[in-house]
Amino acid sequence: MKFWISIPFYLWKNTFSRWIEYPVSPVSKILVPFLLALLAAAVLVFFAKVEAELKARLSDKSIYTVTASEFVGADNASTLLRKSYEEEVMWGQRIGHENFKAVRQPTLSALINRVQSVPLLSYSSSLTDFPADQTSDHPPILRLLTPDRSYHRQGVEIIIGDRSAIAIGEPMPAWIEKEMMLPMVVMAPVEVIEPYLQRGFIYHTVARFDTIPQVESYVNEARAYYRAEHRQVRISSALELLKNLEQIQLMQKFARSMVVTGCCVILALTLGSVSWLEYRQESYLLALLRSFGTPVWLLFLHMLLENLLLVMAGIAIAFIAWRPLFVSLVPKMQSLGMASMNPASLPVADFAVIISAGIIGVCISMLPVAYGLRKPTGLILQ
Repeated sequence: MKFWISIPFYLWKNTFSRWIEYPVSPVSKILVPFLLALLAAAVLVFFAKVEAELKARLSDKSIYTVTASEFVGADNASTLLRKSYEEEVMWGQRIGHENFKAVRQPTLSALINRVQSVPLLSYSSSLTDFPADQTSDHPPILRLLTPDRSYHRQGVEIIIGDRSAIAIGEPMPAWIEKEMMLPMVVMAPVEVIEPYLQRGFIYHTVARFDTIPQVESYVNEARAYYRAEHRQVRISSALELLKNLEQIQLMQKFARSMVVTGCCVILALTLGSVSWLEYRQESYLLALLRSFGTPVWLLFLHMLLENLLLVMAGIAIAFIAWRPLFVSLVPKMQSLGMASMNPASLPVADFAVIISAGIIGVCISMLPVAYGLRKPTGLILQ
């Protein structure tokens, strides 16, 4: 038992003495992984912050939502109005009626209490947001959609053209408020205001999806369809930002793989050379210990732990130092249009990548030492 305690103690005592006598060796083993980890952290943090900036911009709008608007003049309003009903059914069947919304906005507005002008929207029976209107025996309902709760469940007098009616206040659906950016609207069944639509209208559609390929497929199909119809339709989506985000994520994966590969290679070459020189310097002492019965694996484990301790110390210092470095680069990043970026943070996955790269590099660097320890003790002591 005393043997197993004294040998590791002697090895570490010898190591500390060597560090004091030749400080260049431990310093180099700390400095190299420190610089590598600092560079890796800077690269990974940069990609993480660019991704966070894109996600912040996408959070301002529904990421997988596509909106389209088409102005229809009075000369062909009648034809395109009927066609819009057919297209609403067509896209609803392809995408799902719960994911496709279509409304028509006439060129006139509604008046609330004879004072406030509010946009007027019409919807057909295909819109599933108002199921109470789907029964044929139910009278048409006019709705005042607003986030202001003081109007909810209240009857409000509205004027459409030369007609007066009562609209019931209801909460504003998110897709109208967020996608169409309308704070308050009067919603009416299309049969109520169809005569006004004949004078011209704006056809709005909102399509929601779950993935980038679905968004891209719909945008391409819609553009091709309207191009074939010779119609000027403005289609808006976050597709370009989504593609940029996807590209950034791919670049992040590539950067992580390059960090692991680069750190492993550089650490293996650098530490391997230093460890081999140290082994040759200590080979006689190690051979003596082996001749006294010290197992080879214990000597190898000690040298492995020594290198691992120094490398992890360098990486730990880098993890402490990268944030001040990043803060000093903020003015440069602001000049690139990233002034709204949140405080810098290194994802846990990137911490793991850098630490894994250091461990793998140390393990590879020990291969020459493992080969040297296989040499017979007698040949070394001669």
